[in-house]
Amino acid sequence: MLLEKLLEEFKVDTNAINSEESKLFDRYFEQTLVKRNTFLLREGEIEKYSYFIFDGILRCWLFNQKGEEQTFWFCKEGTFSMSNISLTLQENSTFNVQTIVDCVIYRIHKDQIADLYATLPKIKTVFEDLTVMLLKKLLKRNIDLIKYSPEQLYLQLIDEYGITLNYIPLKDVASYLGITAQALSRIRRRIF
Repeated sequence: MLLEKLLEEFKVDTNAINSEESKLFDRYFEQTLVKRNTFLLREGEIEKYSYFIFDGILRCWLFNQKGEEQTFWFCKEGTFSMSNISLTLQENSTFNVQTIVDCVIYRIHKDQIADLYATLPKIKTVFEDLTVMLLKKLLKRNIDLIKYSPEQLYLQLIDEYGITLNYIPLKDVASYLGITAQALSRIRRRIF
């Protein structure tokens, strides 16, 4: 169930994992219901869990040089939290990860990940491939910020997030686009 949702989000061939392996994968994760505006990770903490977003959306943010919250990434349904960077490196996080809505999240403790890889060795390869795909998305975002106007970026967001975008506060969308809420309102008036 979890693995299929993840592979579907990243458009990976689901035949690579059989149903028994998928069920075994799911047993390593604990379901947790997380209320809106809850911090999964605060800047300066070291992550102990890997979080899979089954239902809901998270935002990754930090304070910019002006002391304002700057959202730089959204973790949507069917993906893992960006807090995996702190988990993998076992270093203090340089950003916050916070729920935007009530979420259904599955988590695995860092100590169980090695057991998961030992039990299902091909999962490590799958996750390495997914990490490369995530890095490609991050690079694309950086290039898009240079290449496209805020309006074009907003249209891309609509395309990528669909109806889910309605659940993200406009101030966070504006922050993600690097513009003010007023500028986003003008863009939305032109588009709609």
